[in-house]
Amino acid sequence: MLIRNADNNDVMDIYKWRNDPLSLSMSENSSIISIVDHKIWFKNILIDPSKKIYIGIVDENKIGVTKFEIDEYENKAKVSINLNPSMRGKKFSFDLLSKSVAIYLKQQEIKLTAIVKNENLASLKIFKKCGFKKKSEDSTFQYLFYF
Repeated sequence: MLIRNADNNDVMDIYKWRNDPLSLSMSENSSIISIVDHKIWFKNILIDPSKKIYIGIVDENKIGVTKFEIDEYENKAKVSINLNPSMRGKKFSFDLLSKSVAIYLKQQEIKLTAIVKNENLASLKIFKKCGFKKKSEDSTFQYLFYF
């Protein structure tokens, strides 16, 4: 799997993946995002040095996206992953996440965290397989860390 930086050509794919019903139901923010708001967010994230987005590619197909957002006050970066709906169930999640984490940590020396819904068993499994550990949980989310 090739991991590359997201660019302007990815804006519509990430928008469609983000608003996919399953993605919405498993997201920390399950509100539908308008195309106008998404384009503004995407433009800003590409130039913000505290944020990084990677796209996974296999055989010229976009597999999914990983996003890293630094919280400077706590010296950590929150990681999230979202698959292209047409690529779910094809065993790409682990490679996408593990390779993205490895690339990111070569550029940033920082602790990583993730927030995953308790019901999102597939994501919990992938994050734990990549070395994330559960720090805590509440009735909705598990809070994971990677050091």
